[in-house]
Amino acid sequence: MSSVNLRPVHPKQAILKSTIMSDRRLPNIRKILIIRNDGIGDLLNSTPAIAMLRQNYVDAEITVLVQPLNAPILVGNSDVDRVLIFDRANEHRRLRDRLRFYRSVRRERYDLAIAMRTASWCNFAAFLSGAKYRLGRYQKRFKSTLTHPWRGRYKKGKSHEVNRNFDLIELICDGTRHQRPVLNLLDDEIGGARQLLTEWGIAPNDFLVGIHPGGSSFDKRWPEENYAQVADALVREYGAKILILRGPDEAELERNLQNAMQSKPIVHPPRSIRELAALIARCHLFVCNDSGPMHIAAALGVRTVAIFGPTDHVAWRPLSDESTIVRRDMPCWPCSAHNCKIGWECTKKLAVDTVWNRIEEWTQDKTETKEYKR
Repeated sequence: MSSVNLRPVHPKQAILKSTIMSDRRLPNIRKILIIRNDGIGDLLNSTPAIAMLRQNYVDAEITVLVQPLNAPILVGNSDVDRVLIFDRANEHRRLRDRLRFYRSVRRERYDLAIAMRTASWCNFAAFLSGAKYRLGRYQKRFKSTLTHPWRGRYKKGKSHEVNRNFDLIELICDGTRHQRPVLNLLDDEIGGARQLLTEWGIAPNDFLVGIHPGGSSFDKRWPEENYAQVADALVREYGAKILILRGPDEAELERNLQNAMQSKPIVHPPRSIRELAALIARCHLFVCNDSGPMHIAAALGVRTVAIFGPTDHVAWRPLSDESTIVRRDMPCWPCSAHNCKIGWECTKKLAVDTVWNRIEEWTQDKTETKEYKR
């Protein structure tokens, strides 16, 4: 069983037990398992709820079950004690390996298991954990195994994912909803990003703009040639230095964007999610699609312009005062994006001028950049 022990940035003892008093709290909770084996943004938008859980169960050991993709997000998170990795594509691909994993989870004797991701497997895993209390949403299969089901339903365009996670956790918790996602960079990661920028000739007072043209699916991706026009305009109008960032499977998107640009960008495929986050943190502006890096930028407080297509922008917008979204309102929204019959016009035909105008609004009075202080 792949497991990582995390060294909290701040000791749990710093949280005063007397700050939380509620009849909702469950008794005798020593070990908690949170199941969140999905995307980067999904996990980041769970961190405020995890923080509330920590405030309510100060002395409990909190373990988060994740997949290899999103596991690095929790490094340096003082609300989490352990990260448990379920790798269904590799280490736990075979049935016997999965059974071994389930037995090892059960041996941990968790008191509380939370299926924070709404999925049948998560409900099943919570049941297999043997936890006395099992929390989740009453929607998918194995819902009858939950001892504390949340029975509500959401309509598109009504509630952010962060608040949905709070709705679930508040079945057994109380406290103030602090909505900012949590992502803590380590000192060596900050220093590594600073060193890279120095090697690329980027000065602290240069207007550095990060561009990420990727996204988890085709319908979320604004065309690369459109990004190229925006990047060239930023260079021409603001003297910006452009840094193109991408994921491991997005090399073609990077090449298409670079080839469509008239100006010369810096191109860097980050070696890890942590390096990606550290480089985003150094940007004075980040332009991207609805994606995991968008949520990373929001958690780091980086000024962000995010392009949305058919995704529920109310549920998944970057949750930061330093972020704004651009989208083309369509009469067919809310929709089933994967069955679009008009070629995802909401994304693919979003005008360059519309995005550029929002960028100009968002960068107004921000072009005199100062040395990054984080």
